[in-house]
Amino acid sequence: MIEVRDLTMRYGEVAALTGVSLSVAAGEMLVVLGPSGAGKSTLLRCINRLIEPTSGEVLVAGEPVPRDRAGLRKVRSQVGMIFQDHNLVPSLSVLKNVLTGRLSHMPTWLSVLQFFRGEDVRIALECLRRVDLDERAWSRANRLSGGQQQRVGIARALAQQPRAILADEPVASLDPKSARLVLNDLRRAARELSIAVLCNLHQVPYAIEFADRIVGISAGKVVFEGAPAQLDRQALARIYPGLETEDESDSPAQPAPDLRHVPVELSA
Repeated sequence: MIEVRDLTMRYGEVAALTGVSLSVAAGEMLVVLGPSGAGKSTLLRCINRLIEPTSGEVLVAGEPVPRDRAGLRKVRSQVGMIFQDHNLVPSLSVLKNVLTGRLSHMPTWLSVLQFFRGEDVRIALECLRRVDLDERAWSRANRLSGGQQQRVGIARALAQQPRAILADEPVASLDPKSARLVLNDLRRAARELSIAVLCNLHQVPYAIEFADRIVGISAGKVVFEGAPAQLDRQALARIYPGLETEDESDSPAQPAPDLRHVPVELSA
C-alpha cells in the first residue's frame, strides 16, 4: 500500500534521512522505532509530501506521490494523519472535529458553511463508535482527557475512509493505559478495515506489543527490519547506539527481554 524507495532528505550538509526503503501492506501495522532525532517524523512528512525529499520515491497504492496540488490532494485524501498533539479544535464538539475528516469528500461551499450531509454524520458517528467515544459526540473537545482526544484524532483519520494512516508519536504524552487504548485502536483499525498503518514510536515495549513488523531507524538510516520477536539486544544496540554494555558487545545475540508491560521509554 505504501512503498518508500531509497528516500533521502538533506538540510544543507545535514542528512536527516539516507537511503531509507520500507513498505507497509494493507492491514499491517508497521512501527518505525528509533530515538528522538533519528528522522522518524521527517520520514512521515516526506511520505505525505509536507516536505519535498531530496531524492527517492514514495508510492501509494502503486502510484508515485505527485507534486501538483490536485494530485497531492487526491493522495492526502487516501492517507490519514494522526499527530502527537491531537490537533483538534478545542471549542468544537467531538463530532464536528471528526467530521473535518470528511472535508475532502465534500463540495467546498458545504464545508465553509459547516453543513454536513446525513451520510457524513453517520460515518463520523461510526468512527467514534470504533474508538468507544460515540457517547461523547456532543461534548466539547477540550473537555476530554488527553487519551480521549487522541482517540478522537484516530476517529477523524478513519472518517476520511483512508487506505493508509500515518501516526507520528501518537502516544508520546499519554499514560500507559491511555497509550495502549490508542495503539490498540490503531491496530484493530488496520486489521478490520485493511488500512496500512505506519506508526512512529520511541517506546520499545509498545513496539513489541502492538507492531506486526518493526523498522528501526538510527541517524536517518534503517538499521533493523523484522518481526517483534527478532528485536534482540544487538538490534536494540543498533537502533539506540550506546545502549549495549561492554560485557555484552562480544557475546552472541540474545533475545530482548519481555518489555511489553514495562512503561518505559528509550530515547537519545
